[in-house]
Amino acid sequence: MAKTILRFEDARVTGSDSLRVSPLPAADKGGKWEICGICDGIEPAVFSRLKDLLDAGNREEAWEGCLQYVLDNTSAVRSWMGSDAHPATEFILRDHYFNSGSRNTGKILQRALNDHGASLTVDGIPGKQTRQTLQAVLARSGEAEFIASLNEQRKAFYRSCKQFPVFGKGWLNRSEAAYQFARSLV
Repeated sequence: MAKTILRFEDARVTGSDSLRVSPLPAADKGGKWEICGICDGIEPAVFSRLKDLLDAGNREEAWEGCLQYVLDNTSAVRSWMGSDAHPATEFILRDHYFNSGSRNTGKILQRALNDHGASLTVDGIPGKQTRQTLQAVLARSGEAEFIASLNEQRKAFYRSCKQFPVFGKGWLNRSEAAYQFARSLV
């Protein structure tokens, strides 16, 4: 999962040999530089440690650090899931979490669950009721059907963002790529 998420962040990076520091677009609010979506303005300490590893030629260690960062940064999703029984749903949620944060991911989850008959308050906080509803919906409708709803809610979220005119095409492409990857896990 982590390797695929890093590839979505930078399609040219396939592993330690292609890992690099890249400039962020001027409109990006993450800072000035990134390493596979790990930005100097959002995670300066992590970014600096990874950059130092790359500068010292420790590419493999930097790659492992990136992979571990993705897993650690998105670990809350596993607690929402309750188990590893639904890898496709977990993947879409982890990818969105890494790309858009906890609260926005909680909201797309709650909206997708509401699409399946729940009546959750969409507050972005996947509490006990959201987690129980997720398990019930997955058991009732199946993962393939649920991830389609999750993907639609993710795209709706992106369309609602102020920066959609600048980054929208890339966000929608990423959402579709994540959905296609998730479908391979069902």
